[in-house]
Amino acid sequence: MLGFLRRKVQPPAEAEGTTCHWCRTLIPAKGDEALFLAGAVLDPLVGWFCSKKCARQYGLRFRLQPARRN
Repeated sequence: MLGFLRRKVQPPAEAEGTTCHWCRTLIPAKGDEALFLAGAVLDPLVGWFCSKKCARQYGLRFRLQPARRN
């Protein structure tokens, strides 16, 4: 009976996009330009964040230092 129910239930549709590294929300875009236009923030060492707030919180939590300028 359990196998029958598993076959009848539709698997959830896979959402297209990229997830934020801090809060794991889905950013509905793929590719660097599309993510930038969607308002995502790129940290070159970590990846994409959904907002500046998430990027800042991630940096504070893991004590990331800003890039040094000579």
